Amino acid sequence: MQKIVICSAMMVSMDGELLMVRKKGSLYFQLPGGKMAIGEEQEETLARELKEELQLDVSNIDLQFIGKHITEAVNEPDTLVEGNIYLIRLKEKYAFIPYEELEEVQWINKANWRNYKLAHLAAEFVVPKWLADTFDV
Repeated sequence: MQKIVICSAMMVSMDGELLMVRKKGSLYFQLPGGKMAIGEEQEETLARELKEELQLDVSNIDLQFIGKHITEAVNEPDTLVEGNIYLIRLKEKYAFIPYEELEEVQWINKANWRNYKLAHLAAEFVVPKWLADTFDV
């Protein structure tokens, strides 16, 4: 089984909503972010991916590492994904437009999150922290 290493952002709006994205051709919603390039640091990967996918510049935004989780990838067969997750608390709620490989960008809330088909990393690691509002490592 192969393994990919990614860096993703758990982006939470000031009203507590969680940002999820869906890639073109995928049924699953996941966190914005992506695969690390060779020689890249985690925060560099996250900054690059958020700029590519959402046109978001995180150079002046606090990135808080909240943990790593390994699970089955939903979009790549026979592959494990090692997700390095960073919390970003936004001071305003942006109306993001999908770029690059994204099909859809969606703010979800604690009343409707079950209506979305979530990738394993989000379902197993991120959503429980978000619902419980526990972001410690």
